[in-house]
Amino acid sequence: MQQPVMVQQIANELQTSAYSSSPSLANRTRHSSHPQPVRASPAPAPAPIPSHKLISKHELPRKIFHSSIGFITIYLYSLGSIEYSHVKYPLIFAFLVLFPLDLIRLNSPTINTLYCKAVGFLMRQSEVNHYNGVLWYLLGLTFSFTFFERDIALISVCLLSWADTAASSIGRKFGHLTPKLIGNKSLAGSSAAFLVGYITCLTFYGVIIPKYDPINKPGKLMWLPHENKLSLNNLSLCGGFIASLSEAIDLFGWDDNFTIPVFSSIFFYIIITVFQV
Repeated sequence: MQQPVMVQQIANELQTSAYSSSPSLANRTRHSSHPQPVRASPAPAPAPIPSHKLISKHELPRKIFHSSIGFITIYLYSLGSIEYSHVKYPLIFAFLVLFPLDLIRLNSPTINTLYCKAVGFLMRQSEVNHYNGVLWYLLGLTFSFTFFERDIALISVCLLSWADTAASSIGRKFGHLTPKLIGNKSLAGSSAAFLVGYITCLTFYGVIIPKYDPINKPGKLMWLPHENKLSLNNLSLCGGFIASLSEAIDLFGWDDNFTIPVFSSIFFYIIITVFQV
């Protein structure tokens, strides 16, 4: 009489075991009696700038363009046909054109996408949803060309173009091997800025200025060897230090495209004025 009861118990245990060992069956049963809310899939991350990964990592087109500004500036200076006091006007005009364009693209995802596809190879990833560094570049150069003599404005452009590029390139490549100085600035990057700044000043004041001396009107240059106690070598050392310091300074999070020409111009003006004969 007990055998049927035992058989029934075994059958019940087998049914329970099959139910618990089959997640799909358990899920269907639970879902049928207690429907679960459907969860939306997470939104996709913003698409990166449509650039080759090598360009995005090393910013090659951006650095080439950045460096070319210095050579273009020296070339225009050598022509002697451009009135120095008028240089600031095209800079201001370019800013007045690009600033509204940035405002429009930052408030329109469609326009921003088209903009990034067109010039994204010259941008940093951080500039996709923020103001373009070119705006700061234009503001910095406008400041230098408006308030300072020709040689100071020109050398500030060259330091921004070459010393900043050297600091960025060397800092990214070897910065992890050297101590950090200010913020994320490394000794490797600052040393590169110093070396390039020194060579730039030495070449600019020792070769370029004398070569095109006839186009320099009296009173348009701050540093002249016979009117200053600073020798060319000492001035160049100061230039290297100024380039390194201006590149390393992080003031209120301002873009270095603005701070480098501004601080370079101010520091050069102070040093040359102090040692003026």
